Amino acid sequence: MRQMFRLTASAAVLALSACASAPEKAAGWPKADLAAAAASAGVVTASNVFTADWTGPFGGVPAFDKMDLAQLKPALEAGMAMNLAEIDAIANNPQPATFENTILALEDSGRVLGNVFAYYGVLSSNLSTPEFRAIEEEMAPKLAEFSSKITQNEKLFARVKAVYE
Repeated sequence: MRQMFRLTASAAVLALSACASAPEKAAGWPKADLAAAAASAGVVTASNVFTADWTGPFGGVPAFDKMDLAQLKPALEAGMAMNLAEIDAIANNPQPATFENTILALEDSGRVLGNVFAYYGVLSSNLSTPEFRAIEEEMAPKLAEFSSKITQNEKLFARVKAVYE
């Protein structure tokens, strides 16, 4: 009985210690000027529901109740511009390629666009309207071109290859 109590107590301590937040560590890679990238697309990210920081429980949740389709196209364009600025900062980093400054930096990039895609997915699947489908049709080639700019980026590929080797 005592041994079972010790095991249970140990498991509880381990579980609680896993919930403790780790100290914030500064990223070891150059950061892009996201505000300038968003401005180049004509978007103030804080005032666009699709690009604004999420609020609420669980570190924030999408504001589905405030979606305005008129803001979707500018949000996608700003998100792509911001993500490409991050990719350029990674690809043009003068430091030798490492897992942290290349792979982790890539993993950390595109957060704003990822948030926009959370809305985009719901709009395309559950709330599709003729207005949304018109935006989707217009943005599809732009999204494909955006994806190609990342996958075809030779400097970025060289950095990833250097980490791999």
